[in-house]
Amino acid sequence: MALNIGKVKLNNPFILAPLHGVNCLAFRLLCKEFGAGLVYTPMVHVNWLVKEKCIPESIELSKSEKPVAVQLIGNDPKTMKEAVQIVNDHAPFVDIIDLNFGCPDGDVLGWKMGAYLVKHPEKIPSLIEAATSATNKPVTAKIRSGWDDKTINCIEVGKIIEDAGASAVALHARTRKQVYEGKANWSLIKKLKETVDIPVIGNGDVSNGKLGKSLLQRTGCDMVMIGRGAVGYPFIFKECNHYLKTGKEYRPTLTERHNAILKFIDYYNNKQERYKFSELKQHVMWSFKWLKGAKGFRVDLMKTKDETEVLNLVKAYFKGWL
Repeated sequence: MALNIGKVKLNNPFILAPLHGVNCLAFRLLCKEFGAGLVYTPMVHVNWLVKEKCIPESIELSKSEKPVAVQLIGNDPKTMKEAVQIVNDHAPFVDIIDLNFGCPDGDVLGWKMGAYLVKHPEKIPSLIEAATSATNKPVTAKIRSGWDDKTINCIEVGKIIEDAGASAVALHARTRKQVYEGKANWSLIKKLKETVDIPVIGNGDVSNGKLGKSLLQRTGCDMVMIGRGAVGYPFIFKECNHYLKTGKEYRPTLTERHNAILKFIDYYNNKQERYKFSELKQHVMWSFKWLKGAKGFRVDLMKTKDETEVLNLVKAYFKGWL
């Protein structure tokens, strides 16, 4: 099991996926603190980067979150190369540049990007070669298993990605048609690992520590990427690392969950420039999943008008539980 992507060393194999609308700096820092071996920014459109020639505020970066990967999405080699050069110039803390060939969003597909490129893999090599020619950082790619269950081609696409010079490939083992429904096909991750020599990152259906270890063992993949299982629950990385080392389950106490919510709010205020009350409130809402009384909390949270009211509400609910 490799824990290197190019020259970038990871402390453990559990990775925060590039979640659009979720991975603000405060959340990435919290996931890092709870044991993520690598964190990804949300995807960034290369056309935006080239037009603005700067890093968007939505992916503020910090030395404290290293190693960190920036995910780019695009379909034009020239624009991809320019975008990677901008990341090099304006994001000194970035360790890895990831190319998105898996996003199933309808708008993205309309732009002929994301999972569209898994359907048209002949377009992939020029994008990877453009990226690698513009940086000495490792370039990786994230793909899906295929367009639908009749066109499963992730093994072939993974080999194309390796041959084009990528340092690792992540496979979300669902088709574009599945989006996020149904079950991820872990056997495809295993086949991909048996086919390519670069590190393989498995992605799909890891929601606890036992599943994290199981994905590693059953597929032989090098690393595990966790997306929805981490939303509102950065403890998933501590769970996975604990289970991998001890074979025992870890569950955070109510006090730990309370403190993590307060820490997120503190990081949101003091570790990043971006501030959107709606975003902060959404993260707090996600943080209450699986807690008794979460439904009532969500109703009350929607009525809050400022951060002080949110803090008072969080403290009041936990006071009744602790």
